[in-house]
Amino acid sequence: MKLSMLVKAWLCENADVKADASDEEFRKALGEALAKSAEEKGSLSLDKLAELNKEPEGDDEVKGFGQKLDAVVGGIEALTNAMTEKLEGEKKPEGEKEKKPEGEKFQEPDWHKSMKRIAGMSVPVDESTGQPRVKGAWEKYSTTKSALHYPETTKKGEAHPRAGQRVMDFAEAGKAMDSASDLDKAVCGSFAKFLCSTKQRGGSKSFGFQALPQEDKELLVYAMKEMNWGGATDGGDFADIKNRKLSDFESKALIDDAVSGGLEAAPIVFDDMVIQTPLLHGELFPKVRIVPLDRGRRIEGVVTGTVTGSWGGVDDSAISLFNTAAYVSAFDTTIYRWEGAIRIGLDFLSDSPIDFGSHITEQYGERMLEDLDDVVSVGNGTTQPEGVMNKTGTTSVAFGGANSISNIESLRYGVAKAEHRSTVAASACFCGNETTYQRWRALPVGAADARRLFGLDHLGPGAGGYAISNAHFAVNESMANTQAFYAILGRYRMYRRRGLYMRTSTEGDTLIRNNEMLMVAMMRYGGQLERGAVAAVSTTLPA
Repeated sequence: MKLSMLVKAWLCENADVKADASDEEFRKALGEALAKSAEEKGSLSLDKLAELNKEPEGDDEVKGFGQKLDAVVGGIEALTNAMTEKLEGEKKPEGEKEKKPEGEKFQEPDWHKSMKRIAGMSVPVDESTGQPRVKGAWEKYSTTKSALHYPETTKKGEAHPRAGQRVMDFAEAGKAMDSASDLDKAVCGSFAKFLCSTKQRGGSKSFGFQALPQEDKELLVYAMKEMNWGGATDGGDFADIKNRKLSDFESKALIDDAVSGGLEAAPIVFDDMVIQTPLLHGELFPKVRIVPLDRGRRIEGVVTGTVTGSWGGVDDSAISLFNTAAYVSAFDTTIYRWEGAIRIGLDFLSDSPIDFGSHITEQYGERMLEDLDDVVSVGNGTTQPEGVMNKTGTTSVAFGGANSISNIESLRYGVAKAEHRSTVAASACFCGNETTYQRWRALPVGAADARRLFGLDHLGPGAGGYAISNAHFAVNESMANTQAFYAILGRYRMYRRRGLYMRTSTEGDTLIRNNEMLMVAMMRYGGQLERGAVAAVSTTLPA
């Protein structure tokens, strides 16, 4: 769809699009304007669009401006040529050419190069060497990014809990998140191929780096010098590389065996690309509160109760003191290791960096998508983060083996209104498996009335989304038919350690015979509800 300057100006004025918005945002706004009826504010007709896109071929003023511009460019070109001859000594009053000392190169001033560029003339040589400049491998990849928004549906086709909202980077103080550029994907691919190459050569970083194709070497070096990384320099628990560029020493430690000291770090774009999949397509994970961490295997925190007050005080009456004996209690969370593994064909490693980067990050993101939702709902709190179903202090609701509207209401109102604060109310939801949802939506109006209590908008692919009345219903297949809960997931804290550590292996009968490599990624997570009062659970639904 064509976007002339007049079209963009119209959208800025009538559709509240910012002047510095991307073409993708302009096209989205244009589509919405065309879809509106003529009576709606901000509507755009096809005739008006054609008028705005019309080329001003017959405009004498425009033609006159073009002729003047051509004249200016021609004048600049003539002046530039004259100055070139003067600077190089090719014209002297006596008609003789100045001879420059042998080996001396003509140094062209910056302003002179700028004039050449304006006039459309060639500036072919590198400023420092006088030779044609060879572009780096990273320059062939686009750096364009677009604003990242949550999709309308999850991977399963169900209504997404944050459909259409802007994706925020929880590790960067609420910074808006963008999609990965082609350069980001290429760097991810080169980094993963470096890890594979190192393992294939007995763990030698030097040999692993040297065995990479030239393009991957250049991309990896570019990432070390120009992009931010995260991880640890000594392989320990303290992540001292916190979203920053690597120092010269750290860069050498990454690819040189001769440099002592370990380095467990990964480009931040790799970490971000992996986590984007759960953020965009999760059922439960996008609703929880994410807390980034730099260090520690166990988080020792506190939660407080609510202070009390009373009426009835008059002169000479003492104010009642609040008992603080149980006001502050521990909120300790253990950090557990998450691991994901895939097998990759060694022949596949010869593919372009960008394809490999997209493949590897998508694979790990998909695996995390399922596992993170599972632990939020039914995590055991022993080897993984604690799920809602296993939190102590939650409100227990007895269904007695029967689904009924009164039982569902008891589950919903098992969480008090005071807990539904404006900052977290949108994260409240029911959760159960698909069978439970189907049974709830199939509840009839009465024994002799087959109409459904919650309507029929749940029938058909994606029709009406997954909801019970006006509350979102999150589906998690790790839950049994007998389990369901209603919780405010904005009060669930998920602690996430920054940095992704990867291990590889080509050993073993299966891997060798299949010409494959095993790649394992490890992260650390810990999580639990802040307190039981923000959730109501039941384990007595029909089996």
